[in-house]
Amino acid sequence: MRPVDKQKLQARQYLEKQIQNSSPAQQIVMLYDGVIKFTSQAQKAIDDGNIEARCNANRRAMEIVSYLLEILDVEKGEELGQRLNKIYAYVLQKMLQVDLNNSREATEEILLHMRTLRQAWLELAQQGAQPAPQQESSSAPKASRPVVSKDEAGTERPVTKRSAIA
Repeated sequence: MRPVDKQKLQARQYLEKQIQNSSPAQQIVMLYDGVIKFTSQAQKAIDDGNIEARCNANRRAMEIVSYLLEILDVEKGEELGQRLNKIYAYVLQKMLQVDLNNSREATEEILLHMRTLRQAWLELAQQGAQPAPQQESSSAPKASRPVVSKDEAGTERPVTKRSAIA
């Protein structure tokens, strides 16, 4: 095995272990980190005039936001779940603008929303699933606190379709 391949394998194994050992809220933070990373790469590609790199990075960010939308349990999360649903749909719409219009402004707005949501979920993860307030931004649907519910032991946990099944 080449040294580069071995490093990639070790990095992947480390990430998988990190995911397995993380709380649901920490996993959501990791997903937001991915969106932020790939949207930043798309933004840099726009600045560099590299359309292929922009498309690839934006596609990966879109896949993560689509996954966040897919695992969101709107029914269990009620109003907060509906707000997150609207935010994710809005962000996906902005991501389409990134590709259609090569829009740096759209990447800036996406990053603003994702950083706001990430901060709220990070606070949630650090507080052991206590809701954390978020800043609100201008033209998009209002960001909400992470959707939480109490389990049998009274511990608050983020609401996702996966946690609803478990």
